[in-house]
Amino acid sequence: MKIAKNLGVWLIGFGLVGGYWLLTDGLHVLDPFLFAGPSRISPAFMKSLGKLGEGFVSSLALLAPAYALAVMLGIGFGVLIGLAAPLRRIVTPYINAFSAVPVTLLTPFAIHIFSSFYTASVFVIFLGAFWPILGSTIAGVTTIDRRYLESAATLEIGGVEKMFRVVLPAAAPTILAGCSIALKFAFILLTVAEMFGTTSGMGYFVQYYSDFAKFDFVIAGFLFMAAILMAVMALFETFRRRMVAWTLNG
Repeated sequence: MKIAKNLGVWLIGFGLVGGYWLLTDGLHVLDPFLFAGPSRISPAFMKSLGKLGEGFVSSLALLAPAYALAVMLGIGFGVLIGLAAPLRRIVTPYINAFSAVPVTLLTPFAIHIFSSFYTASVFVIFLGAFWPILGSTIAGVTTIDRRYLESAATLEIGGVEKMFRVVLPAAAPTILAGCSIALKFAFILLTVAEMFGTTSGMGYFVQYYSDFAKFDFVIAGFLFMAAILMAVMALFETFRRRMVAWTLNG
C-alpha cells in the first residue's frame, strides 16, 4: 500500500536516473569531464562512503545547534512580537531590513568577530535559519482567529496556559512551514560554512574534490547530501503531520 502511494515518487526517481544515464554513459551527450556517468559515480560513492559518513557527523555538529537555537529564539521572539502590536510596529521595519541582507555576505565579519571557525559557522547557519522562523511565527500569531483569544479570555485562560493551549496550536501550521523552509536553507548555508574554515563535512567533501576537478566524487557528494536532506525532511514532515493532525492537510 505504501509503495503504491509513493509510486509517482519512485517513477520520477527512476526516470531521472535513467535519463542521466542515457545522456552520459548511454549516448555520451554531456561532457564526460564535468558530467560523470553512473559507471564512474557508483565506484566513487562506494570508495568515499566512510569519508561521507564522517562528514555527515561533522556537519551535524554544526547544523544541529545552529538550527535548534534558531527554532528556540525565532519562535520565542516571534510570539512576543506577534502578540504585542506596539512592539511589532517598532521592530518590523528593522526585521525587514536585516533579513534582506544575504547571510553569506556576513561570513567575513563572523570569522573576524568569533573566536573560532566553528562558532562563526554555527552563527552563519543560525542567522540564515532564524529569519524565516521569526517571520513565519509573527505571521502565524498575528493571523490567529480573534475568536480563539476571546474564548480563552471568557474561560479565564491566560499566561503560560494560554500560550501553549491557544496561541501556539493555532499558529503551529504557519510556524512549522517556516521551520521547514529554514531547515532547507540551513543545509545550503552549511555547505557555505564548511568551505571557509573546516577540514571535514559534507560541504567540505564536495569543495575538496571540486578543487581537484574530480567531478565523479563531487557528484557522489551531491547525491549523498541530497539523500540526507530527503531523509531529514521526511522525518520533519512526519513530525509536522503529527503536530497539526487536526488541520485539513495534516
